Amino acid sequence: MKVEVIGTGNVGTQFSRIFGVSPISPRSLEVLQTDADLYIIAVSDTAVKEVADKLPATNGIVVHTTGSVPMEVLSDVACKGYGVIYPFQTISRTRPLSADKIPLLLEASDNETLDFLKKIVADAGFSNTEIADSQKRRQVHLTGTFACNFTNAMIAISQNILDNCGIDRSIITPLIEETIEKLKTIPAKEAQTGPAVRKDVTTLQKHLDLLAHLKMNKEADIYRVISDYIMNE
Repeated sequence: MKVEVIGTGNVGTQFSRIFGVSPISPRSLEVLQTDADLYIIAVSDTAVKEVADKLPATNGIVVHTTGSVPMEVLSDVACKGYGVIYPFQTISRTRPLSADKIPLLLEASDNETLDFLKKIVADAGFSNTEIADSQKRRQVHLTGTFACNFTNAMIAISQNILDNCGIDRSIITPLIEETIEKLKTIPAKEAQTGPAVRKDVTTLQKHLDLLAHLKMNKEADIYRVISDYIMNE
């Protein structure tokens, strides 16, 4: 199977490693081979249609990799079939992942294309795949934003506080690891700890005072909103 990956960002770089090919910049589509079996458009959500509209005619399958863009954005591409291979994983180009660590949500324009996608991703080592239409992908993508992106942003705030206070940021690593480990056996709501769930307003105010002292006003606003959510959940 010949695969072409369009996109040199996080997902494009990761997929290129897994499929053993060199990624192609979306600004250099003139070098794109037209005889590939699969074309993977791994660009930002807003760029998918622009890249798709520039693809040459092919007898291969064309897919994009985003969670929030409908499959039908590829319907005008001159190809054998089209679909979506959405990796539901946090991906950074500098941190290689094996295919079996990346769950995939698949969608295709027809059953033949879907069977093709199932086979080619299985051959590449992807073992956790699920069929998902555009609505389901959007729903899953939303959960990933909360569970991963927002969580990462909260950890970044914690690291900034530690840096500002002259404390080694590695002190929170065991806490983060245990938080994730607990979620394997306990629902998140039951695992919640801290001053907000205890409605400890005295400690909450002390934390807000410290954020004010550190001149972290935006972080104080986030602290208030999330603490209020936990207390009233």
